[in-house]
Amino acid sequence: MVIKTIDLSDFIETGCQLILEHAKKNIESKGSFSLVLSGGRTPKLFFDILINEYKKKIEWSKVDFFWLDERCVTPNHKESNYKLAFEALISKLDKTGDVYRMEGELEPKIAAIRYQEKIKLYFKKKSVSNFDFILLGMGEDGHVASIFPESEDAQINKNDMVFATSQKHMGFYRISFNYNLIESAEFKLLLVNTKEKLEILKNEAIIFPINQISRKTILSV
Repeated sequence: MVIKTIDLSDFIETGCQLILEHAKKNIESKGSFSLVLSGGRTPKLFFDILINEYKKKIEWSKVDFFWLDERCVTPNHKESNYKLAFEALISKLDKTGDVYRMEGELEPKIAAIRYQEKIKLYFKKKSVSNFDFILLGMGEDGHVASIFPESEDAQINKNDMVFATSQKHMGFYRISFNYNLIESAEFKLLLVNTKEKLEILKNEAIIFPINQISRKTILSV
């Protein structure tokens, strides 16, 4: 499914409305809403509007936060996805549900195992088997989360929910959701704000990581 918006403002507003709708639905039906955040500049635009216009509309005390992937850095590092979301969104909310950050300061494989265990315990506690909403981004090379083209990490660790990359990408080792965990989410919103990224999604000649995620809703501008 593709939702085409008319400009950047409409793009952000539509995305925030979708988060609102799914938050309300899940909180009403089961008392909580699991929201998986991604890093990058585009999600930050959403964080700013969520604070300015949706702070009172969403019952944030029942929203549990997770991260799609993380660079292996400390939580106060300038490249930390957690730091970005915490400073722009979470710290500005009066109260939230539980916040599950990836421990990027640990040895990567250990951090991946620990995060996978946190997810399993969360699912068991909530009596669920998937996340409610994942905010997906994609790179100009077609990568999603920290699953990069020609990297074999996701396939080698295909039975794991979370894996650590075996090599650095753009200067960092990373911890990432695997395909199976992303695929299982109830709702996946892919943010596409450039023509170049739309062309990647249309390209059937090359299998990019992002194109291996099915049942996703594409929000484009």
